[in-house]
Amino acid sequence: MKKVFVSISILFLCLFTLYAESEGELLFKQNKPEEAVFILEKEIADGTASAAAWNYLGLSYYQLGDYEKSIEVFQKGLSVSGTNKKVLAFNAGNSCFSLKNYEKACDYFSLALKADSNYSNALLNRANSYLMAGRYKEACEDYEVYLIKEPNGGQNEKIIRILELLREEQKRIEEEERIAREEEARLAEEERLMQEEMARLEKERLEKEAAEREERERLEAEKRAEEERIAEEKRRQNEERRRRLLEEVANSLQNSDSTNLSSGAEDIMSYESEGELD
Repeated sequence: MKKVFVSISILFLCLFTLYAESEGELLFKQNKPEEAVFILEKEIADGTASAAAWNYLGLSYYQLGDYEKSIEVFQKGLSVSGTNKKVLAFNAGNSCFSLKNYEKACDYFSLALKADSNYSNALLNRANSYLMAGRYKEACEDYEVYLIKEPNGGQNEKIIRILELLREEQKRIEEEERIAREEEARLAEEERLMQEEMARLEKERLEKEAAEREERERLEAEKRAEEERIAEEKRRQNEERRRRLLEEVANSLQNSDSTNLSSGAEDIMSYESEGELD
């Protein structure tokens, strides 16, 4: 009987030790976050903290407004064995949301949902994060799933109204995107036509310049040919004048006066009578 009593006592002692709250946790629950931070940090450093200490420490920093530090603590807690990963990821998402880092908040809420796919609070907060990040399609999807999972939720009326607004906004965005695409296509077509027109004008300009250049070259060639013809004609005329001048000089030197011509009397035979042939 005594042994049974001892065993029961040990069991109660173990249960008390297992579920007993540490000094840091008690301080947090007494709404003393600043004191709780100091004690919880010490308990974690000493190795005497429970697995829940990481969550309480992160929440203490959150209450003090140090959201970045709270995220750091929650993140470290996620890597510690035995911690509540679902709650740590959820609280890390809330800290990111407070910092307006909505994309990162979505990541943490998604991590919480991986740990527990039925975690409706994480689903709702992820929908809110998608909404703030401007990811309306994903936000609608999460809100719709939440309504299915929590048909009697206290915020369902607001969520339904948000969904209506989001659907209207989504239609507006899609219409704006359609108009923007059409405008982009129109501008692209105008640009293409303008480029074609510029190319055509440039081709015409080059062809015109080539034709003008060919015409100038033709005229210059004709001019050179004419100049060469004129030069050749002048050269021929000059040669003709020189030839005539030389003839005139030569003729002037030739004495053609018959009175000055010698008869060569000494060489002329004298015949006394008419010559006869035997």
